[in-house]
Amino acid sequence: MFFMLKYLYLYESEVFCLAKIITVLSGKGGVGKSTFCANIGKALSINKKVLLIDGDVAFRSLDILLSVGSQVVFDWSDVIFDRCTKEKALLVVSAKLHLLAAPFSLSENFCEEDFKRLIESFSEMYDYIFIDSPAGFNNISEIYAKVSDEIVVIATPDDISLRAAYIIGEKLINNGIDDNKMRLVLNKADFRQMKNGRQRNLDDAVDKTYLRLLGVIPTDKTLTTVGESDSNLLSSRAKAAFLQIAERILGKDVKLYF
Repeated sequence: MFFMLKYLYLYESEVFCLAKIITVLSGKGGVGKSTFCANIGKALSINKKVLLIDGDVAFRSLDILLSVGSQVVFDWSDVIFDRCTKEKALLVVSAKLHLLAAPFSLSENFCEEDFKRLIESFSEMYDYIFIDSPAGFNNISEIYAKVSDEIVVIATPDDISLRAAYIIGEKLINNGIDDNKMRLVLNKADFRQMKNGRQRNLDDAVDKTYLRLLGVIPTDKTLTTVGESDSNLLSSRAKAAFLQIAERILGKDVKLYF
């Protein structure tokens, strides 16, 4: 089943859980990819251990979205090139949610094997690792995709964003990524706008991207990141959608929220 945890069996009596690695992509900027990462990380971390990796080199934003920007001293490139321990690079957002900040630049020596070793070094510590990739598709996005178990593509219900999501899917396939690993999250959706034709409806979104739908996040001006202690967590339609997407990622049969 999509998004189920993976396991490494070492001995008959001993089972170690390895994190599910999920890269979050978008064909264009401004569709809410980093906001999705922040919110789904907090929604899942209510019960699971989650690591967010800001993969947007030079333009990192997750540390600001998660209110830990002032704590950043090291980034994940410092771990790769042995400038600090992995523990020192971790930013604590909450008890079960941690963040690795993105570097502002990367060494020319950086390669896929470097990032793969980084992921492997954290994999036994978490249930899920999300990589927030930069918008579009380039060499570093390709590295993230190749080390991941699953891909989530974020789009908004308009023709430009949906075309960009389709192109991302095609590029992933052309780079050897199985399309069964890909899912679509439709963000900033408004049922009334869909009904009057100002936004593409859900069927159109799936038809135009050729991606299977993981979830829909409605437009919600009250949306902030989902905190563990939010007393009115379900009062926001968008927050409720994130919680239901989290349940679906956990492998539960949850009806589509919209």
